[in-house]
Amino acid sequence: MKPSLWLIEDDPLWSELIQQRYKDKFDLQYFSSVDSAIEAFHSAPKKPRYILLDYHIGGKTGIAFLKAIRKHENPEKPPYVIMLSGQEDVQTAVDTFTYGAYDYVVKGEQVWERLKITFRNIARQEELEREIIELRIRFRRWQLLVGGILLLITIVFFSIYLRLCPDERLLKWDPLDMQHTPRCAPASS
Repeated sequence: MKPSLWLIEDDPLWSELIQQRYKDKFDLQYFSSVDSAIEAFHSAPKKPRYILLDYHIGGKTGIAFLKAIRKHENPEKPPYVIMLSGQEDVQTAVDTFTYGAYDYVVKGEQVWERLKITFRNIARQEELEREIIELRIRFRRWQLLVGGILLLITIVFFSIYLRLCPDERLLKWDPLDMQHTPRCAPASS
C-alpha cells in the first residue's frame, strides 16, 4: 500500500509537475485551495501521511492550513508537512516551522533534489523512531527478567531462612545487622 500524499497547490504548472513526479510512489490527492484541503482534512477518516503545501494559495497562506489542521491531527503521528514556496525569505520559513511544517523547500532548480532529501530524512527519522520503540521493548523485557530473578533470589533466601529457623518469626531477625548473629544460625565449627 502506497503512503498518502496530499498536494495543496494552485499553480497548474507546479501541480502537474508534482503529480507526474509522485503519482507512482504515493496515493496522491490534489487540492487547489486551502479551504477545500481543510474541509477534506476534517472529514477524512484517514489523515494523510505527507502534505506538500504551497505557501501562497489564492488569497491565503499555507499557514492558515497549518493552523487549521493542528487542532484535528493525531498528536502521536502528525502528517509531515513540506512547505513549497517561491520565496527565499527566512522569516517566512521560520513562521512555517513555528506552525508545524517539517521542511521549507523553495521552488526552483533544486526543488526535486531538496524534496528527495526531505523524504529521505523523513524515512530515516521514522526508522529511528521504530528503533527507539524496539529498544524500549527490549529494555522493559530486561527489567522484567532482572526483577523476576531478584524476586526468585529473595524467595529462595527466605525459604532457606525459614528452614533453618522454623520456630523463629521472620520479623525478629534483622538481616542487615551484621554485628549480631541470628539466634537460629548454625553453630560455626
